[in-house]
Amino acid sequence: MRNRIFSIMAGLLVIAGCAKEVAPEHSPADSDFLVLKADWADLTKTDMNEGNSTWEAGDKITVVYDGAAYEYVAESAGETTTFTSTAGIASYDPAKSLVAYYPATDVAGTIKVESEKALTFKEGTQTNTSCAPLVGTPKDDNLQNGALSVVFSNVFSVLELRIDAGELAGTAKSIKVEPASAEDFEGYLSLTGTVDPVTLAVTPAENGTGNSLTLNLPENADPKQAMTLKFPVGRFSTASGLKITFTTSEGTYSRSVYKTGVTSYVQKGEYFYAKHLAKPMYAFANAGGIATAEDLAAFAAAVNAGESIVKWMNADGKVVLLNDIDMSSVTSWTPIGASAFTWASNALSLTSGNMFTGYFDGQGHAIKNFKMVCDNATAGAAWGLFGGLGAGAVVENLVIDETCSLELKSTVQTDCGVVAGMVWDARVRNITNNASMTFSGTCSSNRVTMAVVGMAFAETDSTVVKNVVNNGKIVASDGGSNQNGGNAIQVAGILGFGTNHLNSSEIVAVLDCTNNGDMESATARTSGIAAACNRYTHLRGCKNYGDQINSFNVKTESAGSAARIGNLTCITGAGSSLYDCTNYGDVISTTKGAVAGVICLVNNDDAVFENVATYGRVITDRAVKSYCGSFFGQCNKKATFTNCVCGGAFGTYNNGDYQVTELTADNYWDYIGQIGANGVNATKENIKFGTIQ
Repeated sequence: MRNRIFSIMAGLLVIAGCAKEVAPEHSPADSDFLVLKADWADLTKTDMNEGNSTWEAGDKITVVYDGAAYEYVAESAGETTTFTSTAGIASYDPAKSLVAYYPATDVAGTIKVESEKALTFKEGTQTNTSCAPLVGTPKDDNLQNGALSVVFSNVFSVLELRIDAGELAGTAKSIKVEPASAEDFEGYLSLTGTVDPVTLAVTPAENGTGNSLTLNLPENADPKQAMTLKFPVGRFSTASGLKITFTTSEGTYSRSVYKTGVTSYVQKGEYFYAKHLAKPMYAFANAGGIATAEDLAAFAAAVNAGESIVKWMNADGKVVLLNDIDMSSVTSWTPIGASAFTWASNALSLTSGNMFTGYFDGQGHAIKNFKMVCDNATAGAAWGLFGGLGAGAVVENLVIDETCSLELKSTVQTDCGVVAGMVWDARVRNITNNASMTFSGTCSSNRVTMAVVGMAFAETDSTVVKNVVNNGKIVASDGGSNQNGGNAIQVAGILGFGTNHLNSSEIVAVLDCTNNGDMESATARTSGIAAACNRYTHLRGCKNYGDQINSFNVKTESAGSAARIGNLTCITGAGSSLYDCTNYGDVISTTKGAVAGVICLVNNDDAVFENVATYGRVITDRAVKSYCGSFFGQCNKKATFTNCVCGGAFGTYNNGDYQVTELTADNYWDYIGQIGANGVNATKENIKFGTIQ
């Protein structure tokens, strides 16, 4: 008996069962009963656009109206269709409730995610139809000539598993899905219950939920050919992911997916939405990996083309480096997950490309002799070893050697990072960067970021940058920019720009990161750790040892035109805070920049500074406490300060002939920074001289 490898591609996709406008086979006027025209909610189509959703001719729905249930049948196949009935609604009153259900149900509107089901493949394929629950409600004032338009929405997400031929023994029997860990699993995988047609809130029946799904494969399933299995999943969240068990006639084989956690739905207030999550393929056998520069380039090309990456995975489903990778033969580079984005009104949108959403483990190996040159001309592009990291992605355990370098020459808005340009609901951890970073572009008023991670964005899950160390020197020209706000050039050792979605409370967590790299910059926002904690960005356990000198080109005493420089961060916006962070580096502003040892601008009332200290020198031509200081540049907010310390020294630059005053317990408050009327918690009791206790 031949052995075969089976791989699994897991992604939450739109259900099969509906989609675009198809002309009815006869006029509504020909029917004695109400005719229904099926349509889709916009959110369903945009959030679930990876799916192939179509109605099949003969699909049955139940329409519950005025306390009675009616069976309607789809006349034709297509993305939208027309439903008719031989014993349907004879007279329709818009004032009375009408709800349509797919698949057909009872008058109570019972919906189901079955815990066990036998799959049937479409003729000539090894793909099944998901038959996931939908609920439809009428559009307002749309009854025309006996036809009523009904908008359908997905009640649940759908899991798609792609099983590829391989070398496991036996014939394919079944797939079982269950929590990888019952301890951190909340919710359910199967359900019998009812749904609110407006909010899509679900009410389970008594004993109507379960935590496993079993798919029994057809007897004619050919393991030599790829199989695509689609089925609905209930609403759940888990930190450990899901366990997939594949059973053949010869044995069982298990792998876990979504190991960094997954939530199968989105809740906004009282409303629920299906959620699209894409994952790469997971191998059950034969460990793969990346051994050469050619392998790395081929892996990048596969990701960018949306192709399988299973050949580079180990048995745990991780893409791994098998040894140090010498990139000296690589003269041009397209990032892994090459993609472009639009960030506007605190919302991020993917505009082109494929983000990397898998698991990449460098296993402690180094990338060597990698001369990264970003001459990007695509506005909004993300650039680095990785371009965009999407939901659930992990990049970890990697060293960027000192023989590497990053040169950013972009002329348009670009998020650029040695490791990743954009990190969106993903994780970067255990990274050591020794590569130098240089910005020499001409970006005018376009926002540009440059650091180990360019931009981090949180929407439906926290984004984590953890245990990242930068040892590389940073050099940045002014880029022709006169901006010091969100459209400024943002340069840092660890993170350029951290923010979240306007309607989200998920955070960007920068944890236990260290910057040792010195910085020479002429940009408006420069920092050792994070240039901008724009929204809901938390720095915790971070240390800066790097010194920086800044010569931003706008030479004015106006705070709105000066640079905003801080050695830990430049700014804390809404929901952003610092915990257990320390600065040891010096910062020098040669052109009257607004500057401080910890943070330039405290810009939100709810910011927390707990166990934060600075021991470096602050040197500037700005007058003391005029948007500059040893601890902060300005604090005119009710931010909380707890057990903070201000030490070091304060000096006047004076064209390089600077005079420095060492801070003491008697004088440090004279140099603390500018405190406005609302900075009521910035007190000597909360910010002391000395060392952290």
